[in-house]
Amino acid sequence: MLVLDLWLARRTLMSERPELRTWACGSLLLLLGFLFVPMRLWIPLGPAILLSNTLLAMGMTFYGQAVYRFVLRKNLPRAGWVTFAGGLVLLTWMALHPVPYAYYSAMVSFWIALLQVSILRVLLREGWRAETSLRTVAITLVVCWAALVVRGVHALWVPECYADLMQPGWVQGLTLLMAFLAVIGTSFGFLLANFERTQRRMELLAAHDDLTGCYNRVTARTMLEHLLDRCRRERTPMALVLLDLDHFKRVNDEHGHLVGDLVLQRFSEAVRQRLRASDVFGRMGGEEFCIGLPLTDREGAIELAEDLRQTVEAMAVIGRNDQPLRVTVSAGVVAVGLAQLEDLSTTVELLYGGADDLLYRAKHLGRNRILVA
Repeated sequence: MLVLDLWLARRTLMSERPELRTWACGSLLLLLGFLFVPMRLWIPLGPAILLSNTLLAMGMTFYGQAVYRFVLRKNLPRAGWVTFAGGLVLLTWMALHPVPYAYYSAMVSFWIALLQVSILRVLLREGWRAETSLRTVAITLVVCWAALVVRGVHALWVPECYADLMQPGWVQGLTLLMAFLAVIGTSFGFLLANFERTQRRMELLAAHDDLTGCYNRVTARTMLEHLLDRCRRERTPMALVLLDLDHFKRVNDEHGHLVGDLVLQRFSEAVRQRLRASDVFGRMGGEEFCIGLPLTDREGAIELAEDLRQTVEAMAVIGRNDQPLRVTVSAGVVAVGLAQLEDLSTTVELLYGGADDLLYRAKHLGRNRILVA
């Protein structure tokens, strides 16, 4: 019911998260299945059992689809749908033939428990390391699975306890309680996991450039300030590299913006592969990027910048009409020694301005080159 309330109140979230919409459909099916259980007192037992348990099993299958889409970005495997269809065929056959009610209880318990196996496998393997809220879903489903297995075994072991529809006894009561708690617990957990992922995505977008995955301009400047302060405290050298793709406007004009976006992405990937985890890599705007290099002297910065220049020059990109596209980059490099670090007037703005002047000169000297302070 919580998911259904959210569906009515936050349609935007449902449209952004189709797996949440699938989960809501599963919750609705489970709700209808529970509502049809007492209807067995007024309609024939066979059709009532078939309808209510089909809804319950279908709801659990929808849960599986939602979990697979959320965790693995793919649909529920065919085996999950085959398990649902196979159980439905067996349940239909049992509903059309005189079968002791204990066998109904055992078959349905094992059927729904089997449908949960693939869900639990995903949640306990990949989902456990993803959003923390998914652990609530996993733990609750484990408890529900255990209760279903106990009920199925108990129905076969003590069939006299399942001789009539009311089925008095602690096992039946425990199973119904666990099923009810499972719907509530898993829905809360799955909802929180969706909110958790949405929040993480918003934080990522707030700090990173959506196209290239680099830090955006504001975050990059903040990270560079932290880097400068750290190097000043630890008295270790650093360097700042400012990069700009050559003739990038011509790339967009002659090959289109989609190719231009591809060039930016390929360039960013090539640079990121050659950086350390402690390096700061940001997109400052358009085709201009900066790299902050801690624990790096002048020679190390020159070596890295030259390596990047050669890598970009060798980068193979196919443009419009399958034409090969040559991409080059120019760079300005500013190295910061201990003497500059001791000077409190040395700021990120000053370093950035120096690297920008060097980059401007590199452009006017013919591009595809590096200038160093």
